[in-house]
Amino acid sequence: MRRFLSISCVALAAALSVTTLSATQAPAAAPSAATYDVVFDVQGNQYVGSTTFTVDKAGKVSGTMKLTDPAVVNAKLNGEVANGVWKFAYPFTMDNQGQACEGTVSGTAKVAAGNAEAAGDVNISGSCSSDALVGTFKFTKKK
Repeated sequence: MRRFLSISCVALAAALSVTTLSATQAPAAAPSAATYDVVFDVQGNQYVGSTTFTVDKAGKVSGTMKLTDPAVVNAKLNGEVANGVWKFAYPFTMDNQGQACEGTVSGTAKVAAGNAEAAGDVNISGSCSSDALVGTFKFTKKK
């Protein structure tokens, strides 16, 4: 009887260890990335395209943006949302009819409930312009 209890205890401990190990090793599900229409107004010029925009439980932002008109701009979003305000400084690359350049978009935006919309002000710096540029933008979640 003692031997049976010892074997049962060992088996139970092993089973609990495997269950605990499996639970701690399973990666947390990433929030799904919604797609948004994007409009940037930069000193009288309008740039349009789309983006993914995800905010995790800690407020960290991720996503990719591609503007397609009048130039191709690619960016990897970053930053953090706290109290409904997104603060960011993300890198971008641009190809304007064969002229490649890169830079940084920084600024803040108000993020609507449920991340349905984000809109704010931007400062753009880098090799695309000899002067820093300012503008506004708006992300609107696609339905």
